[in-house]
Amino acid sequence: MTKAGDDDYPVDEVARAWLVKMRGEDAEVLRGEFDAWLQASAEHREAYRHAEKRMAALAILKTSQRHGTTHAEARRGPMRGWFTWGAVATAFALLIIAIGAAGAPFPGQPGGGATAFAAEPLETQRGEIRTFRLVDGSRATLDTDSRLDVAFSHGERSVRLVRGRVRLSVAPGDVPLRIEAGRGEATANDAEIDLRLAASGRVVASLRRGAAEVRADADVDQTMPLKAGSALAYGPGNRLEPVAAPAAVIQPDWTEGWADYRSIKLGALVAEANRYAAVPIVIDESATAAREVSGRFHISQTDAFAERIAILFGLAVERRSDAIHLRRR
Repeated sequence: MTKAGDDDYPVDEVARAWLVKMRGEDAEVLRGEFDAWLQASAEHREAYRHAEKRMAALAILKTSQRHGTTHAEARRGPMRGWFTWGAVATAFALLIIAIGAAGAPFPGQPGGGATAFAAEPLETQRGEIRTFRLVDGSRATLDTDSRLDVAFSHGERSVRLVRGRVRLSVAPGDVPLRIEAGRGEATANDAEIDLRLAASGRVVASLRRGAAEVRADADVDQTMPLKAGSALAYGPGNRLEPVAAPAAVIQPDWTEGWADYRSIKLGALVAEANRYAAVPIVIDESATAAREVSGRFHISQTDAFAERIAILFGLAVERRSDAIHLRRR
């Protein structure tokens, strides 16, 4: 049963997504939309019944002497991952399939912000900014072309930034959230923290709210406190140091695709915008690229951004197959 359904997803995958959602906290809110989907066709109803049977089979598997929780933990130790065999045990396998590694929106998820229940790993494509809700109530917003691996278990909350940038709104918990990036890590609880991992291996951690600690090497106990409004950097030499001008790296609205700069070279600003661009922007003259610019820019909107830069500097915009070229008139 793989015929395309809502938003071109296979009907059976949409059914699994609904199965998870209708057992979640938003079930009543989504009831009308779910009922409409279910009654839309016999194929939808059949797919949903099939998903329910799979969930029931998982519930039986949980109590099996051969495959159940106790036996598995005796062989492998406590299971790490998104869910343990607890209140949501029967949804474990279905959630991975239904939501997908990139957190793609299914019925009942709002558009625009692309908020989703996340499955491991979390990942965004070029030009995409997406927010995921974690199982502990925390939220992770990933910048363009970013990846965050997540491993939760009893007594531990842990994520790893593999590439790109993430803003974590960390829910309060019995243990802090451990955020690995490069060779180091940050820990935070009931806080909002940004981490960015550059291709060079340099990590910048900036705190918007609450308190956190950062260490340049996870194997070394030496840590440095991170206070709200400040930023720390480390790597690739693993030396931990304060960022001299934290305002330059603490971008409050990057989750909406905006960037504010008091002073930045035009070439560097265009490079930031190109992280989101399907067709890159090229400044044809080096002297133009070296000019200073300040202001608030919607860098995730490539065409509008190029037009604004052209107006500010009196440049001509020429769209070619390879790039959007900015040149002197």
